[in-house]
Amino acid sequence: MTHVSQLHFNEAAHVNEDDLTRLYIKMDYRQAERTIIAAIDALSQGLAEAETACSEGTDRDLMAACRKTARAAQQLGMAKIATVARDVRVALHQDDQHAAQATLARLLRMGEPSMRALWQIKAIQV
Repeated sequence: MTHVSQLHFNEAAHVNEDDLTRLYIKMDYRQAERTIIAAIDALSQGLAEAETACSEGTDRDLMAACRKTARAAQQLGMAKIATVARDVRVALHQDDQHAAQATLARLLRMGEPSMRALWQIKAIQV
């Protein structure tokens, strides 16, 4: 008899709040708030654009979306997401579609809990 296993993935969000605090130290409070909100918006857009590019099969758009996602994640102290977004781009550069799809799936799994983690940080005012 054959057994079928079903894998359930769960990716934890990691926000380095020290990176966000450094923004507040480097800039005035209002400027830091605007920068953080813009980065959150860019992260959200980048993840959505990556998902759309994947479903449409456009590698160039996927590369751009992952670049946007990595940049925004780095600004927000989310180095793990930035690294995974860069890994998608590396797989695309190497023309490894299977690795790109698997890594993109991980990036998208990480996206939702990461966005929730950002909104739970009390210092960020929208």
